Amino acid sequence: MITSQVSPLWGANLLSSKMRCLSLWLSCSVVPTFTSSMTTKAGSISYIEVSKISKPNDIEAFQISSDWFFVIADSSKAGLSTLYKWNDNGFYSYQSLHEWYRDTDVEFLDLDGKAHLILASRSQVPVIYQWSRSNQKFILQGEIPNMEDVVVVKHFRIKEELYLAMTRYIGDSKVLRWGTKQFAEIQALPSRGSMILQPFSFKERYYLALGSDYTFSQIYLWDEDHKIFDRFKEVYIQAPRSFTVVSTDRRDFIFSSSFKGNTQIFEHIIIDLSL
Repeated sequence: MITSQVSPLWGANLLSSKMRCLSLWLSCSVVPTFTSSMTTKAGSISYIEVSKISKPNDIEAFQISSDWFFVIADSSKAGLSTLYKWNDNGFYSYQSLHEWYRDTDVEFLDLDGKAHLILASRSQVPVIYQWSRSNQKFILQGEIPNMEDVVVVKHFRIKEELYLAMTRYIGDSKVLRWGTKQFAEIQALPSRGSMILQPFSFKERYYLALGSDYTFSQIYLWDEDHKIFDRFKEVYIQAPRSFTVVSTDRRDFIFSSSFKGNTQIFEHIIIDLSL
């Protein structure tokens, strides 16, 4: 019998909590570039017009055909989430997406071969935009019902199936599966005080990490037979904000940043119980 475990790595708290500030650069208006010369240095190539952005909460960069974009989710009450496009000289404001909705997160994904954006919001259910090749713009396509007050959206695939992990600070977080032209809920996870529901995988084992500001964070493992996630392990992390997988040739780790404490590192270990 083969089983797995997620174990704290010795010395995992050596990383400074200063590393948790992953999104500070969102508030900057300069796009840096690195140039090669006798000495390596960073120089600004353009200034981003950010007058529309009041309180950036998330950023997502992506490519459609040969064009590069990024979108900023604005979480202020008078915010305007905005799409920016690269034009060989810098990024410039390309399309205003969502106004007055206190957007919390944005996720770029492929649905049936077409580029889409999902915008989560504090004041309404998540909305879905589809890229229009003819208009070269994102067009509002629909919404995901019964999912108010989502703080983070993550998409992931298990084999060929597409899923969403929807994080809610109050109420239940949800796992949804893409079906016939819509997402359908397959599982609810109690998540009061959660700011992150992060999917990740190691060696064909699929997990969800559900962080908590109030209690132990939960690790869930995918049950292939029943097509749901089962509770696998609990870990204590002070106010986790992200879970990031790092793999070497022979070892797999997951880094968890903390809003109140140190970054922690856990190692994923496969144990053969048949021996």
